Amino acid sequence: MNQRIDIVNALRAFAAMFVAWGHFSLNQGPWLNLSGKYGYTGVYVFFVISGFIIPYSLQRGGYELRNFGRFMLKRSIRIYPPYLLSIPITLLALSRFVHPHSSDVIHVTFWQVCSHLLYLNDLVGSPWINVVYWTLAIEFQWYVLAGLLHGLFVSRSAVVRFIPVALAVVVYFLTTSDRIVFHGMPVFLIGVFVFQYKMGLIGWRRMLCLIAIMVWTMRGPTGMLIAWIAAATGLVIAFVSFRNRIADFLGDVSYSVYLFHLPIGVTVIGWLSYLLPYSGVYLVVLDILGIAASVAGAYVLYRWVEKPAQDLASRIRFLPARPPEIVLATR
Repeated sequence: MNQRIDIVNALRAFAAMFVAWGHFSLNQGPWLNLSGKYGYTGVYVFFVISGFIIPYSLQRGGYELRNFGRFMLKRSIRIYPPYLLSIPITLLALSRFVHPHSSDVIHVTFWQVCSHLLYLNDLVGSPWINVVYWTLAIEFQWYVLAGLLHGLFVSRSAVVRFIPVALAVVVYFLTTSDRIVFHGMPVFLIGVFVFQYKMGLIGWRRMLCLIAIMVWTMRGPTGMLIAWIAAATGLVIAFVSFRNRIADFLGDVSYSVYLFHLPIGVTVIGWLSYLLPYSGVYLVVLDILGIAASVAGAYVLYRWVEKPAQDLASRIRFLPARPPEIVLATR
């Protein structure tokens, strides 16, 4: 359990690049549009990864329910600094660079900004400043659930482990909004099943059976495309070993790429479109340069913002496990 799972970093890299390419190639002609048509599915790759990596990190850190506050503090320190910085950068890009000649591109209220601080926009009907932020809200909701349910997920009793899964699936079918975590719960649970397999709580046959049930569950509300992508992601984490320096680098900066690819990449594409024709093969060049600029900007932000936040979060340790109670026999 102390070994780094390199395939997770590679999957992070792929998911971030795929989402960014999907945004950059949107409505740029039939071929480019087709190449990025399913870029949004990278979001669900991230969800499977979170379903796996959050229980994994909790178990590795000796987590108990009494550490829930420390866990949420660690996650907040880890994710908030890049996220908060991305908000003014996105606003600046929209108002000054992407649409420099328009005075009414975006209107932001004080309460709209405040709702971003707790990821409440979808719950209070306030638009997101950056369209990717809705997925961060889903992730944050998953952190809360994972912290509360971890003890059940790692129970040695199959019956106890079944309880949160059954309840989650029931709520999934009752959920009508795709902007709360329960709508994507089968996707996260695939990651949880892979975690349980890696922990030795279930065998590979049971893991495959549980993943198949989640795929069947998603056939209606979520859709089979997302179901198969989620299943494939889980199987890759479970059975594939892969290490590559480029993938490691892109995986490390993937969170920053995800947050900043729109304000940085779209701005660069917009600037370069004054120098290069916005048509034909030049569109591919512009999109590649947009990706390159996003990665370069993300690296700077990773070094100066995200990595220090990671290091600070890592200093927060979970409380040690309680010693077993000693019952003294009396006569």
